Amino acid sequence: MAAVSLPSDPLPGTRGILGGRPLVRSSSPTVIREAVDGLTREHHVLRLRGRRELAGAVDGLALGPLGIVHVAYGAPVLVDSPPSGRQVVVVLPLGPMEVESNGHRWVAREPFALSSCHSTAMSPDLERGALVGSVPADAVEAHLESLLARPLGAPLELSSERPLRLASPTLVQSAWFEACRVLGATAEPDDVTQRALLSSLMSTMAMGLAPHLGPTVASPHAVGMADPGPRYVREAQRVMEAHLGEDLRVEDLAAAVRISPRQLHAAFAEHVGMPPAQYLRRLRLERARSLLLDAAAGGRTVASVAARVGFSHLGRFAAYYTERFGEPPSATLRRTGPSGS
Repeated sequence: MAAVSLPSDPLPGTRGILGGRPLVRSSSPTVIREAVDGLTREHHVLRLRGRRELAGAVDGLALGPLGIVHVAYGAPVLVDSPPSGRQVVVVLPLGPMEVESNGHRWVAREPFALSSCHSTAMSPDLERGALVGSVPADAVEAHLESLLARPLGAPLELSSERPLRLASPTLVQSAWFEACRVLGATAEPDDVTQRALLSSLMSTMAMGLAPHLGPTVASPHAVGMADPGPRYVREAQRVMEAHLGEDLRVEDLAAAVRISPRQLHAAFAEHVGMPPAQYLRRLRLERARSLLLDAAAGGRTVASVAARVGFSHLGRFAAYYTERFGEPPSATLRRTGPSGS
């Protein structure tokens, strides 16, 4: 990506936005990357562009399930973030940021989300950097269900083929910047204030993501799921989750919940929106990604992870994984090793 000409003035009120929550100051790309990943859980790659030494600064905190980071690099860098999977990551550029994802290239000046199935390359403003919020998709789904007062129509997946620009960007920026100024003050906010700020940030995130939520926020009736499903569907899901590494057949699942395979297929089609075998494969792939991204557990290989989640054919596992997450499992594993920086 070509360099851009940066304006001289930062966004109003964003200088030192989380200055009261310092994490690290370092010239090491690895130290800066690990400080960011510690709160965002995205396991990105950070590369210097040119010969200028990094002068990185990371400020941030965890607010309940939400990790919030302000990072500035002090040198031109390329940030390569993997598909976010079951993590929802929003980026608020504090200066013009070059972005490339799924064949689209643009200069971002307003908030956007990372794709759950495509990698995203970013070149942030070298002095001002960006504010990043990251939260598990489960927490966003729970918040959406609370807002809608009903079950969601489908699991959250930010897989749009177009850039995931947030709606109402001025309102989103205003809410996040003000919340970060409160959280970045030296005095620790009281519990009520922290809970109120978390609710505000989650709600403005949901509002910004609204154009991209599609089936997630549709009425369950619109996607063929009149309710979370009968008891035996939920039982079958629990059996799958408890025995991911075993050779589970649909016949075994049906017997475990005391119905016929035909009934199980029909129930999953109606209440889950996919056959039981496809649902099981999705669970296995999500678990595999979680294991591959767990850098603390050394010695793991793609083959050992595939076997652990129930894939006996390594080539088939790699194909399914690449289709689901936009990168081969070996690429995910490399980012968590000592050489990932």
